[in-house]
Amino acid sequence: MRRTLPARLRAWWRSRYDTGRPLPVVGVTLGRHVPGVALRALFVVAVAGLLLAAGARTTLITELSVAIAAVVTVWAAVRPGPAPAHVALLAAALLLLGSAAAPFDPAVVWLAPLAYVVTRLGWWASHVAAADRVELAALRHVAARDAVVLAVALVIGGAAWSLADRQVPWLVALGVAALAALAWTAVRRDDGEAR
Repeated sequence: MRRTLPARLRAWWRSRYDTGRPLPVVGVTLGRHVPGVALRALFVVAVAGLLLAAGARTTLITELSVAIAAVVTVWAAVRPGPAPAHVALLAAALLLLGSAAAPFDPAVVWLAPLAYVVTRLGWWASHVAAADRVELAALRHVAARDAVVLAVALVIGGAAWSLADRQVPWLVALGVAALAALAWTAVRRDDGEAR
């Protein structure tokens, strides 16, 4: 008696995966956690804060900077992720080009840590649904690296801010090299995703 291909596939599947016994009951506990909607809300607030802070430094039409901030913030609320985060960073940079101190506005050194926070929250918002919960242990896993990046950026920013009115081109080059080295060493890996 010859069996058809679907019957053969079903027989193979049963022989491979059907053990004849029920699966064990597995208990899962969730430790202290943060709701996913909170991470998304923080992302939206950070995007709005970055764009409004950059818009406050510009000499362009105020309504234009508020409109840009509103559009990108609504996009971040509707579709949170890396794309609105990167567009927010680009829009903030373009708004800072309209500053009276452009092209080297000293406010950049204070907005850079906020831009990093926007990028990180964009990553989390894209990986967590609003109804999901993120255990604090998962957030602590990358918090040390993020804290180091923010602390070093703030120290460099404070040093640059204190020298804002002086002519020190070698220090600008050194700061750019230090920030590039910091970004390369601290952010060269993803957040534990397998490659």
